[in-house]
Amino acid sequence: MKEDKEKKLVTDDLEIIDFFRVLAKSKERLWLWQQTQKGRTVHFCQVRKLDVLKKTIELSPLTENGFALPSKEMEIFLYSRSKNMAVKFKARELEPHYILMGLPPRLNHLSEELAKKINLVEEENELGMEDKRGQPRKQLGEKQTAQLLRNGQSKVLKFDLYDISAGGLALKSLDPGAFEKGDFIEVFSVNGKELPKRLKGKVVSIRHIVDDDLFKIGVQFQD
Repeated sequence: MKEDKEKKLVTDDLEIIDFFRVLAKSKERLWLWQQTQKGRTVHFCQVRKLDVLKKTIELSPLTENGFALPSKEMEIFLYSRSKNMAVKFKARELEPHYILMGLPPRLNHLSEELAKKINLVEEENELGMEDKRGQPRKQLGEKQTAQLLRNGQSKVLKFDLYDISAGGLALKSLDPGAFEKGDFIEVFSVNGKELPKRLKGKVVSIRHIVDDDLFKIGVQFQD
């Protein structure tokens, strides 16, 4: 029993430092999330810097949109799928483009059974969604990049289109936290060409395309 507990929990500072050193070197995409009463905000991130002397770790987002975690005061969870290791911590600094955390006192090793149950973002099921859509969607053969605004903000965002129909469209994203359900978007150009009429819609779904390891942002058009 004691041996099993030791396998599930790492408390040695040198082992913990080595774990984060490997993550920094490999540039593994790590799951990062924060749970609130409103729901779960999920991002992908990487270990950008490990300061052994100060015992601090700096995490960086995968996209220029950065982190959008609700609160610095609440616990944040970090998970490495390749290592089946997880840790929870409170950020020392929490900014859109970086998170600074102290060296955690422990790492938790998850069993394979528990790791398989981790489903932070709903997986996409194209066949299952066909019957629910009012209009068939057409996947785009060549890369189409949409320029858009989110929630009326002035910052221009760029995302590749996944598919489009008369009723809506879907965007590709490397980060599930790039949008939240309910976000309002306006697409004003595609491949740098301004549209004669802006496509306005609301984000209604965020799903994980496992085979491609990216996220599909479903948008429903609105008048």
